[in-house]
Parts: sequence; structure tokens; C-alpha cells
Amino acid sequence: MNVNYKLIFALALTCIGFQSNPLKAGNPERQGQAGAAQLTINGWARSGGLGWTAGGSISGAESMFMNVGGLDRMSNKTELVFARTEWLMGSGIGINNLGLALKLGEDGEAGSLGIQVMQFGIDPIEITTVENPHGGIGTYRVNMTNIGVAYSKTFSNSISAGVMARMVSEGIPDASVSGLALDAGVQYTTTLFPSRNASKRNDFKFGVSVKNIGPDMTFSGDGLSYKAVIQNGDFDKTMQVKTAGIKLPALLNIGASYDIRLDRDDDMYDNRLTVGIAFTNHAFSANQSTLALEYSYKEMLSVRGGFCYQEGIFSEDTRTSAFTGPFAGLSYDWHVNEENVISLDYNYRATNPFSGVHSFGVRIGLGSAE
Repeated sequence: MNVNYKLIFALALTCIGFQSNPLKAGNPERQGQAGAAQLTINGWARSGGLGWTAGGSISGAESMFMNVGGLDRMSNKTELVFARTEWLMGSGIGINNLGLALKLGEDGEAGSLGIQVMQFGIDPIEITTVENPHGGIGTYRVNMTNIGVAYSKTFSNSISAGVMARMVSEGIPDASVSGLALDAGVQYTTTLFPSRNASKRNDFKFGVSVKNIGPDMTFSGDGLSYKAVIQNGDFDKTMQVKTAGIKLPALLNIGASYDIRLDRDDDMYDNRLTVGIAFTNHAFSANQSTLALEYSYKEMLSVRGGFCYQEGIFSEDTRTSAFTGPFAGLSYDWHVNEENVISLDYNYRATNPFSGVHSFGVRIGLGSAE
């Protein structure tokens, strides 16, 4: 395949420019004004170890969070992934993710369909009132669930794209909100210097995705009503409080990665080192620049890690989130035979306060897509 070096050079300069100049937040005056923050949480164990740099290389069911354009690039006909995340250890929040990806058509040429369910498990919270400020009168739970449907199509050996619609729901027993969020993504992959290493294929990957685009959401329910005494009257009337619309946490992610072959023998490709960079523009929070590395032995055992930078992250006085930057992960892929694979994944993200974020995942791939 011919390589478009001008395009690759432009993409590399773009990513390097973003990485060297992480920028301030796109609009500092809007920080903290969005709702549905769970839409920015990566609950998957494998891609979490690469941070936002996975946007160009992610494939299969996990791509429905990072870059839906990679959904159709999975190597199996069917992929089922489950992940459990202990979010900010000590906070009592757990996240369950379930993803299913299916190749469509006899040879998978009709694209891929994906379904994702993300559900939060949050410890019960004490009910307090003016008369009972210390609780003791019962508890309530916060419910948060996201359900998404995605479609992706590979248009050539180099380009794939996809779209996703996600239903967002959150609330407490007497007040809730729901809405619709749309994602879209494109991936581009090619081989750099194909004549030098015949065993290398698709070692340069680039991806662009936009996430969480949709209308404002508005809370409703009995919890927003109150009884009022009508002036000059002798009766009460139930009044409903009008709430302001909640904006979705829209973002733009640009990520790229390059695979480096570490084997001296030209016929072998057992040891791979991947370097990834990314820039993420958040509409309602600080922008992020991410650098990550991944080492893989025979595509069986993989170790990865990196750092996600945003303005003020090195000081507790200026840090705007609990995350301190470092993240790491590992995976083991057991190839049952030439067509089926079972993968175990783990990811850790450092935080202060709390005891970090821990994610565990299992992936089952059935049938070869080739």
C-alpha cells in the first residue's frame, strides 16, 4: 500500500503540537457547569491502561467509549466484554460495563453493530431533613445508567468510521433526568516504510472522535415540588420548581500511536513497543495531553502505562480533579485456537484523595473476522 507521507507528516505535527502545548481549558469560565459526568468515565480495563491515546488503535467493543470508529476493526466476528471498576476506592462507587460487538453479513463486510450498558452501583445515602440532620430515618440510592447502540464500517484498508447513540439516565427516587448523547469517530491506519520491514503491518494509527453531543437535560419529579400558601387565601397549592438545563460534557479527542518492532530477526515480530500520544479538548473541564507506552510479547502478554497531564495537576492547590496523572495496566490474551481468544485485563489510575481507580475486565472473542 502506498503511504501518504504528507498526510502522516501533517498528522504527526498536529499531535506533537498538542502534546508540547497542552493549552488551558477551552473555556475556563464554563468549567464545572456540565452534568452527566459519567459520560467521560472510561470503565474498561484494557483501554484504560492507554488513556486517551487509545483513540487511534482501539478496536472492538471497548471502542464504543474511546472511538466508535474502531468497532469494525475487531479481529473476531463476535466479541463480548465485561468490566468492573472500583471508582475512587473508598468512595463506595462501583461501575459495571457490558459490551457486545457483532460483525454483520456473511464475511463481515456489512460493518459491525455494538451494544453497551454502563451501570453505576453507589452505596446507600442517609436521608436527612431539617428536623433530622443526622439521618436515622432511612436511606436512598442514586441511579445512573447509560445504554448505547453503535454502528461502524471499514471503508478501506486505511479508514473506518462509526456513530453511536447513547441513552443517559440518572437520578434519585423522587427526581430524575434522561437524555440522548451522540458520538462519532474516524480511524486511519497505514504502514510506515513497508519495504524495510515486510512483517510490519498497519503500525501507524490515528483517530479523531467527538463525544457527548446532544440537547440539554432537565430534572423532573416530586422531589422538585413544594406546598405554597396562596396569598389572601386559605388553601395550599403544590408548586413545581423549574430547574436549569444540564449540558452534556462534550469533548474532542485526537490520538495517534506507532508500533516499534524490537526483534532483530526480520522474520519475527514477537516483541512490540507502541508509543501513543493524544490531546483531549473538554468543553467543560481542563484540557488533557496524554503520553502512553505499551510493550507486548507475541500479542499474548501486554504491559502498558502512561501519564495524563492537565493544567495544575502537580499541585494539590491547583489540581481540579482527584486524578494525579499516572496510569498503568496489563493484559493476558489466551488464544484457545486460531479463531477464539479469552483475555484478562487490569488497569490502575492514581488519585489523591482516595486509593485510586481499579478496573478488571474479561473479553471473549469468537470466530475469526479475516
